[in-house]
Amino acid sequence: MMKLHLTTGTITYMQGLKKEHRDVKIGAMGQDAVLYYESDSADSIFSSRNSYDVQYTSGTLDENNPTSMHFIPVPDERKGPLHGHLADVNEILLGTRGVQSHRIGEALGEDAYIVLIQWAQTSTYNDFKQTNSYKNYLSTEALAKYRTAESLFHKSISSKLYLPLKDNEENPEDEF
Repeated sequence: MMKLHLTTGTITYMQGLKKEHRDVKIGAMGQDAVLYYESDSADSIFSSRNSYDVQYTSGTLDENNPTSMHFIPVPDERKGPLHGHLADVNEILLGTRGVQSHRIGEALGEDAYIVLIQWAQTSTYNDFKQTNSYKNYLSTEALAKYRTAESLFHKSISSKLYLPLKDNEENPEDEF
């Protein structure tokens, strides 16, 4: 099974790591950045990382596309229902305008999942966030039903959009 490996940090630090590992992809939003790549191995080149068993895949990952990452922590007893939900998410993404590629995977050694989606452009992602598909399948509210009282005190459901470096540099958030 293919594995997706990612790590996050400051853009400066991640750009340095990217120079050491040219085959990894990079995305950034302001000063936050992510490096990611796929391999057949559960071992990652990143010392601080999250790794996932990819269960659904479509298209080829390309660091020149905006990338949304949806992190979904879920306790063991809710994994079964979530699997069906993620199968539906996969079907929806296959038919969503502007989706260039996607990966859906389960974290190795952790009770969490990821939905990584690469978009034709940022506006396509913003448009998707206004659809019923997003509201019913990837919004925090839609995913909250897979949580338990105990899991609410652990990692929260989150999503983040990362831009290609060239687009991130064109729209610096921290200009004074």
